[in-house]
Amino acid sequence: MKIINKLEEWIGGVMFIAIFIILIAQILARQVFDSPFIWSEELARLLFIYVALLGISMAIRSQQHVYIDFITNHLPEKVKKVANSFVQILIFISIILFIYLGFKVWLDSSFEIVSLGISEKWLYAALPFISILMLFRFLQAQQSNVNNGLTYIPAIAYVIFTIIIFAIVFIEPNWYRALRISNYVKLGDSAVYIVLVVWLVIMFLGTPVGWSLFIATILYFLMTRWNIVNSASNKLVDSLNSFSLLSVPFFILTGILMNTGGITERIFNFASALLGHYRGGMGHVNIGASLIFSGMSGSALADAGGLGQLEIKAMRDAGYDDDMCGGITAASCIIGPLVPPSIAMIIYGVIANQSIAKLFVAGFIPGVLVTAALMAMNYYIAKKRGYPRTPKASLQQRCQAFKKAIWAVLTPVLIIGGIFSGSFTPTEAAVIAALYSTIIGMFVYKELTLKMLFNSCVEAVAITGVTALMVMTVTFFGDMIAREQVAMRIADVFMAVANSPITVLLMINLLLLFLGMFIDALALQFLVLPMLIPIAQHFGIDLIFFGVMTTLNMMIGILTPPMGMALFVVARVGNMPVSTVAKGVLPFLVPIFATLALITIFPEIITFIPNLLMP
Repeated sequence: MKIINKLEEWIGGVMFIAIFIILIAQILARQVFDSPFIWSEELARLLFIYVALLGISMAIRSQQHVYIDFITNHLPEKVKKVANSFVQILIFISIILFIYLGFKVWLDSSFEIVSLGISEKWLYAALPFISILMLFRFLQAQQSNVNNGLTYIPAIAYVIFTIIIFAIVFIEPNWYRALRISNYVKLGDSAVYIVLVVWLVIMFLGTPVGWSLFIATILYFLMTRWNIVNSASNKLVDSLNSFSLLSVPFFILTGILMNTGGITERIFNFASALLGHYRGGMGHVNIGASLIFSGMSGSALADAGGLGQLEIKAMRDAGYDDDMCGGITAASCIIGPLVPPSIAMIIYGVIANQSIAKLFVAGFIPGVLVTAALMAMNYYIAKKRGYPRTPKASLQQRCQAFKKAIWAVLTPVLIIGGIFSGSFTPTEAAVIAALYSTIIGMFVYKELTLKMLFNSCVEAVAITGVTALMVMTVTFFGDMIAREQVAMRIADVFMAVANSPITVLLMINLLLLFLGMFIDALALQFLVLPMLIPIAQHFGIDLIFFGVMTTLNMMIGILTPPMGMALFVVARVGNMPVSTVAKGVLPFLVPIFATLALITIFPEIITFIPNLLMP
């Protein structure tokens, strides 16, 4: 049983390291030997599909998929238990359909992956076979839920359901005909609206966002044309077959290695030596360290969780109040997704089919603006509250801090320089960053071991699985949105109210600010952007600018209750109430809102440099 429990971790970790080695070899072959491989990218993408699905299985077992719980948290215990039981049934149905549709797609695939000389069946086999493992992990998690009194339905009931379902499938292959709602009721154009309402209901009942998207789309096909579900199902796998998406797990790995390899602490000490002696010095250090760290990990929550503990302890020791410590730590972490590299920008680039390198360049100026605005507010509060200054570091101390941090500080230079010079693609830059972090942690700072490296890869696989499920299901969901032209219908509503691009941007900002209070930023990006991007195109809004603006907007969401994830992360690492962090972050929302307003009114702030460097 122990071997089975570790199955995804071992297989996923080994496959992830294999991708790592393949991509390093690809970079060396192209850059050093000028003899690029023709098979490396295809093989890396193939392995990534397996790694991503194994990550989904790991997240099912640990029940870490993104969900919205601010409504269910206020329900009576018995009602909450009923709601959770209903949610578990929906997840069970989703996994069963993953297996069923996965086998249909696998059996129907017949083309060859030319560069590898193998059938594409290897590509599509990941979905049905790993979904069987997902089902097993679901049963384990379900038994744990029953033991903890979270649900009414025991695992054995799902085992019986599974046997009955597959018996029906084998006896009557066309079993789904009886379930077609279109056989009994003709809903026409209203079907998509019913589906959207059902989707919102099940999502706010606590169904993980990815599974809710999948269930809603399946319901749509049952209401309209089930016979096209097989062609749409290909997108579940094809959505992961993206070289750009491969950069996400490696930037995640870089952030993890920064924390485990001793790099984070040296970044903080360097920022302290530079900025600690100014009025509100430790607050400036907090913001400055976040700016440097953001040039490596590209993740707001990685910043909050990795640097947060160090920053809060240092500020407390310097006499800062807890609300200030927590508030500025949470506010400064949003710099991460703006300054390149940025995981949020990569996901936007994949969704909007825009240049990721151009998005990275576009995010730099807004990132610096947010940094300066936060420092200005920090100075004002520190002066008002009379926080003491720390002694100014001597030139020798600064040089020593820089010497210790030089390898870490060079990471963003390596990443951005490599992308801008054309030496690497964004995905290759992510691989180089992860390799560089590994070398620094193991051979320079000597705080990273092989075991820690493997565990970091496994952690990156698990986090990637959460993103992968939403990439798959939002693409599947997007098939319905495209068929019903939902985005164009929304655009018509916007056109009825708005008469200029600036009015549209104002409405979109208000919509995202409102939704960001209730929906996690990652979930919001997948749910709303596929519908908003066509609207932006319709009104002639530059999509590079739109990506940066919406990213900043959604980062505000992680600072606003009740779903402000940064508030919860900072409260946990700082061992303080969430209410204290929320109180502390309020003043810092003012300069962030001001920056959002500025770039919305003057988009050229964002587009000038990318258009100059990459016309």
